[in-house]
Amino acid sequence: MTTLEAIADLKSVVMGIDSKVTLFTSRLDSVEQNLTHLITEVKSNVVQVRSDLSTTQTEVEKLRTDHNELERDLGIEKFKAESFPLANAHRIPSRAPVVGQKRPDAIIVRFMHYEDKQVIMQNAYKVANKKIRIVDDLPVIMKEARNDLAKAAFKIRNDEKLQTRIKVRGIVLVLETRLNSKDVWNTRKTINCVR
Repeated sequence: MTTLEAIADLKSVVMGIDSKVTLFTSRLDSVEQNLTHLITEVKSNVVQVRSDLSTTQTEVEKLRTDHNELERDLGIEKFKAESFPLANAHRIPSRAPVVGQKRPDAIIVRFMHYEDKQVIMQNAYKVANKKIRIVDDLPVIMKEARNDLAKAAFKIRNDEKLQTRIKVRGIVLVLETRLNSKDVWNTRKTINCVR
């Protein structure tokens, strides 16, 4: 009887091991599927990053070429051009294109020092025949928006006795108000300068 009991015990042990192996195999298959999915995802992300990198490199090369052209055409020494501190610089989307022509997006630059701006404006004639135009003023749409906000700010100052300021955030003009200097600025009106 002991041999029959031993065989029965051995069968139950083998069945237990078999069920554990089956469970382990299913878990292993699940891990393998997850790993395969992760590898595929990583490969697609690498392809995306490579394409983004090549696009970025192309844009950087074009920007570097444009910068070198502008520097050479303006005739300003490199060390001096790189020393101009800028308050900010941003693009404004171009207006609706004329038939057959696409205008590049304008770049607005605000200089920290008036003298730096004057150096650029004195040399602006040197790029007159290029595809670059340097002007001393804001685009018309931004001037109109600033004018509208200035009128609204004047009315708020007189009627509501609040302090006002007009902030420029890229291509967005923001009218902000506050009660006094200890108060926080609150956005009152926003104008997006895109046609």
